[in-house]
Amino acid sequence: MATESFIYENRYWIGGGIALAIIGVTTYINRKKVIKGVKISVKAMTDFVNNLTNTALSEYNFWQNGSIKEGDPRTMERLRMYWREGAGVKNWTDTQMKSEAWSAAFISYIMKKSGAGRDWKYSPSHSTYIVDSIKNRKENNANPFKGYKPEEVKLEVGDLVGKARQGGVTYDTKGAYKSHTDVVVKIKDGYADTIGGNVGDTVKVTKVPLTPDGKVDLKRSDYFVVIKNKK
Repeated sequence: MATESFIYENRYWIGGGIALAIIGVTTYINRKKVIKGVKISVKAMTDFVNNLTNTALSEYNFWQNGSIKEGDPRTMERLRMYWREGAGVKNWTDTQMKSEAWSAAFISYIMKKSGAGRDWKYSPSHSTYIVDSIKNRKENNANPFKGYKPEEVKLEVGDLVGKARQGGVTYDTKGAYKSHTDVVVKIKDGYADTIGGNVGDTVKVTKVPLTPDGKVDLKRSDYFVVIKNKK
């Protein structure tokens, strides 16, 4: 499902993000412009969001747009990094690292690599940071990662979308459960392009359908949480 066009467009887009960083854009800001008498709000991405999308795209390119699969000798060192640097799992054998689902370790790795710091709950399980983000939202605390129901918020680049991998899981479910998250790297033409690990035994893009107002289209998908990224 990945194409050369996707890579080219994102390289162009990444360049724009780097340019914004160079001129000193370090926080989300709203600026007013007037185009033919109409005021619009222009939202710049933070350095962290730029880092996160660039890191996710870099990993996507390493796996050659999903064409390299888990088990290929070239991927073993990558899996070690995901487990050890991302999820903090350091005593597993290579066999264990290949046999266990590594999608949450992948997300934890790119979050740490991008500078999420202590704000993120690094874990080999998606439910750890999903539950934490929902807690952050309900408490309305200072943590920049807050989990919302998909119908509540517009999806933006840098957000994460989550779905359950077992029955009975809802937005209010606590504790450990099987789930999956991907990070949004691009929004265009009614879809969000997301990157996730261990999707079809590789790192690849999944297209998330959006409603006309930019929210996850729940009639065409089964996501139960959007983790807003305000870091």
